Amino acid sequence: MRIDGAGACFDNRVYELDLGTAWQIAMLSINEMGVTLDEVDEANRVIHFHNSNKIMQVAFQQLDEETLQVIMDSTGKRLQIYSWKREDKEVNLFYELFEKKLREFRAFILCPSCSAKISSLSKFCPECGYKVK
Repeated sequence: MRIDGAGACFDNRVYELDLGTAWQIAMLSINEMGVTLDEVDEANRVIHFHNSNKIMQVAFQQLDEETLQVIMDSTGKRLQIYSWKREDKEVNLFYELFEKKLREFRAFILCPSCSAKISSLSKFCPECGYKVK
């Protein structure tokens, strides 16, 4: 569900992913956004950050053992009344980075023998020759 306008944008998406992996991917994505981290609250599963114009947060909610909801909220530092211009630039950037990193994560595995990053479709590790599958 996306709510956009009046200086803010809220979007939530559901992924088949564990919380630990989602948290790491989100932290990498946020670091690439060029924002300033304000608070990393692992207990409540929320990351607060900002840039020059927006205050943002990403929250995580485990729906079941295999499903996770990622919630991204971006709000202008100043209240905009009667403005319905699109305010989704930061939200879109976060999800683009998050989903790109998620695809990369799913496309590769670490070799159990030498820890090289290899394709998840590989039968043998190209670095050490270990039989992966």
